[in-house]
Amino acid sequence: MNRSNTLVLKEYVYFIFLAGLVVSSYIILRYGGISIPGVVLFGLLVFTADNLSAPLPKTGSVAVNFAISFASLIIFGPATAIIVTAISIFNIREFVKKVPYHKQLFNAGQYFISMGITSIVFEMTYNRDVTNFFYPANIGFIFLAAYIAFFLNTLLTAGAISISERKNFINIWIYNYAWLIPFQLFLAAMAVAVSFLYKLYGPYTIIFTSLPLIIAQYTYLLRVKERKALLNSIMQIVKIMEAKDPYIAGHSVRVAEYSEKIARKLRLNEYNVEILINLANLHDIGKIQIDLSILNKPGRFYKSDWEEAKKHPEVGYEIVREIVFLKDVAKAILYHHERIDGRGYPSGIKGDEIPLFAKILAVADAYDAMTTDRSYRPAMTQKGAIKELRVNAGKQFDKKIIKAMIEVLKEESLIK
Repeated sequence: MNRSNTLVLKEYVYFIFLAGLVVSSYIILRYGGISIPGVVLFGLLVFTADNLSAPLPKTGSVAVNFAISFASLIIFGPATAIIVTAISIFNIREFVKKVPYHKQLFNAGQYFISMGITSIVFEMTYNRDVTNFFYPANIGFIFLAAYIAFFLNTLLTAGAISISERKNFINIWIYNYAWLIPFQLFLAAMAVAVSFLYKLYGPYTIIFTSLPLIIAQYTYLLRVKERKALLNSIMQIVKIMEAKDPYIAGHSVRVAEYSEKIARKLRLNEYNVEILINLANLHDIGKIQIDLSILNKPGRFYKSDWEEAKKHPEVGYEIVREIVFLKDVAKAILYHHERIDGRGYPSGIKGDEIPLFAKILAVADAYDAMTTDRSYRPAMTQKGAIKELRVNAGKQFDKKIIKAMIEVLKEESLIK
């Protein structure tokens, strides 16, 4: 992140924090009536939920603490809800990891803004005088308020990420948060259930409502950690494989970097970008089955050598399709040596039959291969590699992908 970006981000963070303080102060002064039992009970629950939150793909986390904070709003009112929300800011994991203070300030500010504005809208619309808890209009306003909180929270956070990483705001929001829209509906429904049972039977009902939510969230957290551990293990295998061949060391990482840049140039959403990065890191994992004497062969390849080397896409595909979250896109590994004209391998498919991810991998892979020293030839110059890509656009490579790759290289001042 460059200096100007850092300054803009800090200004944004301070603005959000100060705005959050203003909104939370207004809530407390305007509505008052803080419930001490409500703060203690719901504060403890929201603290537990936030400290067991599961990380999102890029940044941030997902937790059920909103359902708990929102239930405190329905039961006790805005002032209690804003205090309960404030308690969720104290995250032990972030303290242990020494998360930068500006991130803590931003989290506090956006929490206060989201819950504060939601509380104001809720109090303006929700009729507390109605004795029927499931009065249709009131239930509708509950769900309206829940989604106001959701969009405020996610849009503010997406803004911070967009400034920090200099990435498209809409793409950031779609990848990190769009998929959570149905989850917010579930959280709102749980807030309704928690509130109804609390009012009807008292605080003991929390054991049967909020605690199962927190347990479910913790289970999801374990799944996220398991996914990361699996990818890390596989990447270690890739690194070990590349370490045996000095000519391809770091190749997968570079292909992943090129693939990401091409994908962003093509305006793929953040979810697809992340999936593509994983595929690029694993695109040559099938070479683990190829004899090193072939991979490191300094001279000309015989036909038998080529036949052996050309097996790696199929081997890689068999490995990657066993990874649950990559199985639906694993054919990108299988087809990353296919050609637009149908003269590639292993299947000889052509044109639109080749998946987009495979087309991107093919270009990124070829460019890095050409510009890196190999056992059988020295590296080409960048201009030479670009010329080769252009010559083969529409034959070996997709023209649109080649155009995107060249634009990426131009932006990085690698070519004129």
